[in-house]
Amino acid sequence: MRKLTEYPTLSLKERDRRWALTRAEMARRGLDALVLIGWPAMWDFNIANARYLCPIGGNAENNILVFPLEGEPTSFIYSPVFTDYWKGAQSWVADVRPRKGTFADSIADRLTDLKLTGAKIGIDGMAGPLDADGWTPHSLYTRLKDRLPGVNIVNLEDMMEKLRVIKSSEEIAALDKAAKLGDLMLAKCRDTARPGVKECEVYAGMMETMLANGGEEPTLFLWASDKHPYPHPFRVPTMRPLEKGDMIICEMHPKFGGYYTHVERTFCLGKPEPRYLDIYEACLTAYRTGINLFKPGAKISTAMDAVRDAITGSGFGICEAGIHGHGLASLEYPRYRHHAMGADVGALKAIGDEFKTGMVFAMNIDLFDPKWMNGETGCVFAETITITEDGARRMHSFSTDFQQLPV
Repeated sequence: MRKLTEYPTLSLKERDRRWALTRAEMARRGLDALVLIGWPAMWDFNIANARYLCPIGGNAENNILVFPLEGEPTSFIYSPVFTDYWKGAQSWVADVRPRKGTFADSIADRLTDLKLTGAKIGIDGMAGPLDADGWTPHSLYTRLKDRLPGVNIVNLEDMMEKLRVIKSSEEIAALDKAAKLGDLMLAKCRDTARPGVKECEVYAGMMETMLANGGEEPTLFLWASDKHPYPHPFRVPTMRPLEKGDMIICEMHPKFGGYYTHVERTFCLGKPEPRYLDIYEACLTAYRTGINLFKPGAKISTAMDAVRDAITGSGFGICEAGIHGHGLASLEYPRYRHHAMGADVGALKAIGDEFKTGMVFAMNIDLFDPKWMNGETGCVFAETITITEDGARRMHSFSTDFQQLPV
């Protein structure tokens, strides 16, 4: 069997940087070990913390990581069938094991081997500022408590997410590759969506394009096609043939080596109704307002309130308008979304109201006209942005123009 070295992972230097950063924070909090519940849910977003320290993930793989303050970590995966693969596909963590019994029993056995049965252990995936529900199974938590009653289990809340806010140059390079995949997906839609072609054929071609160019699944890909689609594409493609005059709105999180970017565009098969062009131009105006204000040291709230004012001042309504971080997950820090301020109320307090070099986030602007078509249709636009020392940089190169397709 060949060595599986083609799997995209970052360097050992990057690993050592992350491990040192994490262990410094562990020491500050008095934690003897972390247990990171890399659970493949929400398009694999919930594996991000474990994957930050051990690059096992993708294709819905588990990565339950025991990460001690000192010594080598252990990753527990789902099945012994995949153990050799993961040992060969990455060089960050040598101790890769299939679960034995339950994941909780596997963790308990490893903590016992490490003589940490009376230790202070931090666990992620319990309720926290970025996820009010969490994802760690209750059965896992209670089994650990039963097996190791002397262990002090501490909720990590957003400790790992805060460590992941500022991206390294290697991370940004991976995100640039993911952004390129998004550009290729949009080009595929532009070149293949025609009357008579089924929605699902266009969608499948776009997904194939991502995978055929090195992308990874699962990933988020939302789609809507209609004469008058609502400007948030929470639908899956159907077998309906596209028709002249159809609008297509799509939201993709193209993914490379675990890293997600975010891009949205609006297409029309033929000439769109004029009001769509007005709405789309308002999307672009809001986008340009933001990107001109995004720079190191600038206040996030000031920039995003200016974006909101540009939208509301034009008379259009917000379906979605805001920013949210991207990296090994979506909806990371920083987060400031006008359509979800209640959910994001603590985000600025958590990391500070300031753009910083190395932040990566999506800015999405999905608008409608409340005085047209009962406010039930509109346009979408989104791109991924990184903050550099000189200001904001687009990570995508696909045209920002409204996409009018031939028929």
